[in-house]
Amino acid sequence: MAPTKQEISLLINPLVPEAVQHNNRILSSLHSLTSFLLGLTAGILALQSAAGFLFYFAGTVLVSGIFHLVLLYRSKGQGAGVYFPGSTPGEIEGIDMKGMIWHGESGVQRVRKGAWRDVWFGGGVFSEALSGFVLGWAGVGGVLR
Repeated sequence: MAPTKQEISLLINPLVPEAVQHNNRILSSLHSLTSFLLGLTAGILALQSAAGFLFYFAGTVLVSGIFHLVLLYRSKGQGAGVYFPGSTPGEIEGIDMKGMIWHGESGVQRVRKGAWRDVWFGGGVFSEALSGFVLGWAGVGGVLR
């Protein structure tokens, strides 16, 4: 039986589960800390209702964008797929069933499909981090009033 596209790409550029777990923990900690700080700031600024949530959304986009730029710099332009598995774990774009990798202008391109989603939406942006934002927002807002 011929190897699948995912198996070939994992042989070419393997993912170490412990490293992926560590990267996800770092990303989760980053989002949790920044969302709590955004909540404290929203409470100090006395933002209410939709303005507070728009502040959270804008701050989260800014932090995720900066983090993504750091990943692009550290991976020399290869993107978040170097550090995160993506939507289809291990599958690399531009690879055919024979194991040939697409060669772009900058050399070998190994981009995992959907890895950018891990940076922008991973780490509890809409779950744990959002609750930390609301906790900081309501706590400081209640103390200052």
